Amino acid sequence: MARLDPYTPTPAARAGRIVMTVLPFVMGLVCVLLSFVPVGRVFGTSVMPAFALMAIYYWAIVRPEMFPVYAVFLVGLVSDLLSGGPIGLWAFAYVLTYIIVLTQRFLIVNAPFSVFWLGFLVAAAFVGVIGWAAASLFYGMLLPARPIVWHLFVTVALFPLFAMIFGRIERRILPSG
Repeated sequence: MARLDPYTPTPAARAGRIVMTVLPFVMGLVCVLLSFVPVGRVFGTSVMPAFALMAIYYWAIVRPEMFPVYAVFLVGLVSDLLSGGPIGLWAFAYVLTYIIVLTQRFLIVNAPFSVFWLGFLVAAAFVGVIGWAAASLFYGMLLPARPIVWHLFVTVALFPLFAMIFGRIERRILPSG
């Protein structure tokens, strides 16, 4: 009977590694799709939270090696294509925010959840300003800021729930690291 090399990964180990590599990206894509489901009508508003931003921010802080910048770009591009707005807007906003969050990650990574949440508030406000400014330029007029502020409020308010969901998925599927 031939002896297996102990350093050769089994097919199950290789499949597990693939799942661990693509899981944050797939979660980002699911969050983009979730952004276009009319869940806002349940709460009496048409505001849709920025679920994709929640995934991007979470993984940028917790496991940036699992969600590289090209994955962030693709999530933003899919969001652009589905939104019907200017192509590249969300890809640009998400990549820029991701890079800034990575540079400030050391302030948040081992801090209490309140700091993690406050960091998300800042990131969401930054993305909101970029989105508002770009859309205002695209349409050639200053758009009202009130919808953006309401969108920001809903997004930040729902972030703890999604952070908890992402955390549970991370602990169950991804290895400690």
